[in-house]
Amino acid sequence: MHPWGEHLRSATRGCLYTLVFLLPVFVLPITLEPLEFNKQTLLLLLTCVAALCWLASMVIERRLRFKRGWMNALPLIWLAAFILPSIYSIAPYTSWVGTHGQQYTSALTAGAVAVLMYLLANTSTTRTHHRRMHSALTLSGVAVALTSTFLLLGVSVFGGVSESLAFNSVGTFSSVMIFLIVLTSFLLASWLAHKEGDSLLSDGTWGGVEKILITVLALDTFFLLLMVDTGLLWIIWLSAMLFPVAFVFFRAKDFPDQRRLLFPLILAALALPFWLMLGSPINKTLPIEVTPDTESSLVISQKTLQEHSSSYGSGPGTYALDYARFHDGRINETDFWNTRFDRASSHALTILPTLGTLGTTTLLFFLVVLLVRALHQTLAKKDRDDWLESFVHLTPWAVLVFSAFLYPWNMTLMTFFGVFSGLLLSQILPRSTKRSFAGSPGLALLASALLVLLSLGFLVGIFVTTQRYAAQSAFAQAVEVDRSGGELQEMVTALDRATSLNRFDDTYYRNLAEVLLLRVDEELEGVSGVDTLTEQSTQYIQSLVAASVNAAARATDLSEQNALNWLVRGSVYQELIPLMSNASEFAIQSFTRVTELEPRNPSHWTELGIVYLAVAEHVEPLKAAEDVQTAEQAAAAHATFLASAEQAFMRSIELKSNYAPAHFQLGITYQRQGRIDDAIGKIESVAAYNQLDVGVLFQLGLLYLQRGEEGDLERAGASLERCIQLAPSYANAYWFLATVYETKGDLSRAVQAVEAVLALEPENRLVQTRLERLVTGDTEEVIPEALEE
Repeated sequence: MHPWGEHLRSATRGCLYTLVFLLPVFVLPITLEPLEFNKQTLLLLLTCVAALCWLASMVIERRLRFKRGWMNALPLIWLAAFILPSIYSIAPYTSWVGTHGQQYTSALTAGAVAVLMYLLANTSTTRTHHRRMHSALTLSGVAVALTSTFLLLGVSVFGGVSESLAFNSVGTFSSVMIFLIVLTSFLLASWLAHKEGDSLLSDGTWGGVEKILITVLALDTFFLLLMVDTGLLWIIWLSAMLFPVAFVFFRAKDFPDQRRLLFPLILAALALPFWLMLGSPINKTLPIEVTPDTESSLVISQKTLQEHSSSYGSGPGTYALDYARFHDGRINETDFWNTRFDRASSHALTILPTLGTLGTTTLLFFLVVLLVRALHQTLAKKDRDDWLESFVHLTPWAVLVFSAFLYPWNMTLMTFFGVFSGLLLSQILPRSTKRSFAGSPGLALLASALLVLLSLGFLVGIFVTTQRYAAQSAFAQAVEVDRSGGELQEMVTALDRATSLNRFDDTYYRNLAEVLLLRVDEELEGVSGVDTLTEQSTQYIQSLVAASVNAAARATDLSEQNALNWLVRGSVYQELIPLMSNASEFAIQSFTRVTELEPRNPSHWTELGIVYLAVAEHVEPLKAAEDVQTAEQAAAAHATFLASAEQAFMRSIELKSNYAPAHFQLGITYQRQGRIDDAIGKIESVAAYNQLDVGVLFQLGLLYLQRGEEGDLERAGASLERCIQLAPSYANAYWFLATVYETKGDLSRAVQAVEAVLALEPENRLVQTRLERLVTGDTEEVIPEALEE
């Protein structure tokens, strides 16, 4: 045995111990996602280093060390359940790599978990190895429990990252509670089976410390459950307390001190009243955690499998896209109508539509086979060495699987599923087989080649991971600049760097397109007229426009099924309608695609209607063309676009009857169609429920002026005066209020109103001219054009 071989195997186990301890508490604030992205990176890094060390140990010793048996196929079966749906995914990057909270279901994570299972199965070969792993699990669980308790009590632990009570190092309230319940069941099972000198708990001083930590973890977890007080979590807690007790009854003679059963039984008995709806004695207001209900999740699963491949689903990590397309319209009656949930009511119902029937069946096969073999190992084996570890590892594994049917998972829970699965495999698989390379040069060459390939893959992975980190950091910088009200150009620079470092994340391109469009507006704000543009500034603006269009197109190419990408692309084309002949067509196509991908969101239908209004406004001047045929075609197109806008706004109102923007825009549409009475009635209804909305009040005042019936001047004046009360620097409100006074013959007040406009816009020649005219007593009956804002 080569000494370096044993050192490398120790390094492999050290990486695994480090992973188990560090991953649940790992938080890095340098990226926009402090949890999932960093935890995935940690998992990839440590499993890859561990695999390299393990393979290198065999190459150095020129001897294979592995456990034989058909159960070695289980991790491959697990991985296949994610690989096949990723091939046919509607969002390839999200499915293969994972992004924005969806890393835990990606094929990349599934591959790392499969490697983790193999490593645990082949390197955790003695009870000493298991004891060390259990110590790492104990310390990690206690650390998470204590930090979560401090955070819920308002004590800052992670600095600026933990400003919210909702934050913890695992994820949501439910995920951290599931994690703590699972570890509590694991440690209780270890304690129940403890026998001096022959146990998974250590002996001596550290063994005493472990027992204290087990008690602390169990009581702290129960305390946190009282604070959260959710029925389904109490059910998981009861299962965690009763599962090990049930196993003890099957092997009662093999447990040294059955009085220990009192502890989990007491904890279960204490939980029963709270499960049966008894209120918690701890009065702590916590943020609400919301997910779609089970009925809605089932409907989304069914419709997703009907629309996409029933075998492969929509692809890992794409639940947010499935939800956007197939969620129930009743959600529009709640405050969550514009929320895109990225998880179903449970992990099982998140997996079903995204992995399809084939992927889900494959996972179920994996679970059933492992469960059956673990139960056989636990209940049928006579020797304590054969059943002890299986009993201790099966308990938390079963609790974790049970939780998958009640709550969503995340990166930590997915990783620890792999940990406990690997530990079960370490007992189910037979003892390690050793095969020397001495008599097989081909095998030695193959092992060396694998080591070289894995080393190269590791180096490439480090490079790619570094780029992903740099891209995430650049994106986080852009977000921070936006939140602090910084320069647009600084945001463009940061987002451009993000897209250069990671060319496959559509989110970066989508945001870059939006910011570039804002830069175009910023550049045009300083231009008084087209004639004042220099050739250089014209080229620069054109380059910004082209870059914005290209970024938006790239986002839709990367993730064609994401409605947000098409929304941004449509917005870009909408801004270009006055500048590009075919921008109208592209804008309508883009927003139509948005309504196809998220058909029950009223805001998208409203945006589509606004585009139709913009196109109608663009063609309206052609109605006055000298060519009769051109004028007739323009009039017909204008009427068609207005009718389409009306239909879009009506659809939006149908989806959400109290959606004020749709009602307001419908009123504008009526105005454009010449239906002034209908327009006023609609805007009046909007104003009744939005009495502080300056835009609505201003538009209502203009409509009264336009209709000009008895009493309308007074109504217009009242609306515009209310506008000025709410927004004293609103120049257009003063401008048209002057028209009201002028029409009434109150020239002194009209002059005062125009003087107020001039104070706001002292360089505006149009305002100066009107003031001069009013001062001389010259009036006009025509309603003036609005001032440019």
